[in-house]
Formats: sequence, structure tokens, C-alpha cells
Amino acid sequence: MKKKITIGSDYLTENSRYIPKNKQNGLMKGEHRIWIESVKGLTRSEYFSLLDAIRNFSRPPLVNRNIALVSIALNNGLRASDVVSLRVGDVLKKNKSKIIEQKTGKSKTIYLNNCREEIDDYLEELDYEDENDWLFPGNNKEGHFSVHGFYQMVVRMARKTGDEKLVQKIGTHSFRKTFGNTLFENGTDVEIISQIFNHSSQKVTRHYLGIEQEDLDNVVENFKFE
Repeated sequence: MKKKITIGSDYLTENSRYIPKNKQNGLMKGEHRIWIESVKGLTRSEYFSLLDAIRNFSRPPLVNRNIALVSIALNNGLRASDVVSLRVGDVLKKNKSKIIEQKTGKSKTIYLNNCREEIDDYLEELDYEDENDWLFPGNNKEGHFSVHGFYQMVVRMARKTGDEKLVQKIGTHSFRKTFGNTLFENGTDVEIISQIFNHSSQKVTRHYLGIEQEDLDNVVENFKFE
């Protein structure tokens, strides 16, 4: 029998424990460790396939919670740690709200009109007492839902789609990367995306989104000395 360890409200086997490295978490899956760099953005069809899986395979009381989690994450390009640490008052009857990023300590404005329906559907069934309660409470209701719990949920739902390519690329950072990649593909300047992400430089943003190699390939591919 595998030894179980506790992280927050989640029970994990010894082979699936979170191991911190340079402020980024890597998940052990057997002998393989998955870091943020291996997580990719989603295509439109992959995202909606994931949503369908959440609707069809989540336990009924968790459907709206899980949809709200991924919708808030994607539509604001948030890290999982910032989504799970939201309070009810951050989203209740608001179109935008200021939060403090868990990783950087920097202020960030999130916009909620783009996921208002998903939030309201979830709030209708959420048993909360006041605006200071966690928006996504953990199992014991004393803390919030964990990043690892968020990760486990999206991986489980990705597997339910039967799309192995989606399974290989999915992670909580998939939503943040999808947000950034979509902005870039729609013509948003990297400098603006960098500011939205609160990155220290445009170079960090380009590396994070994986667009450096694409630019290099385009330069070389289109070069001809005449």
C-alpha cells in the first residue's frame, strides 16, 4: 500500500507529491516530473472539449465550481494560486476587482464581465456566510481549495475527453498560457501582455509563451541572400 501524505485538504500518494523548485511546483508522476514549462496553451476546441468533460463527468455539486475555476483562470490569465485564493467579496456583484498576486505580491486588476455568468451560477449554490469567505473553499472549509486539487481536477477531466494530446499538455498554467497566446495571436503587443502578466521583462513573457523559437524560425525561413 502506498504511503499517503497530506497537503492542505488533499491526500496524495507518495509518488504524486508536489516538490518545489525555484518557486515553481513540479508534480511527480511515477518517475516523471512535470514543470510549468511542459504545460501548453489550449486550442479553442480543446478548451470547449474540457468544459464538456467537466459538465459530464464532475460530481453534480462540483460542476459549476469547476467551470468557474477554469473560466476565471483563462479569461484573466491568472495563476492557479491566485484563482483558488479569491474571496467571495472579490467577485460578488463586481465587474472588476483588485487582488494581490500570491507569487509576486503585486497588485492586479481582474475583470469579471467575461466570466460573469459562470461566477453567478456558482455563487447561487455556494454556501457562504460573508464576503470574506473563500470563493473556492477546501474540503474542511477552513482553508481554500488547493492548487494541487485544481491540477488534479483538470488532468482528470482532460483524460475524460479521450484526447491524449490534451492530456499531455494540460495543467493549471494552460489557462494562463491560452490567455497570453490568444492575445498575441490577435495582435496584442508583447509589452502589453508582459504588463498584464506582471512579468519582469518582455523576454520573460516571450519565453513563457514559447514565441521565441517561432520568431527565429520565421526570420530564417523567410531569409534569402540575393
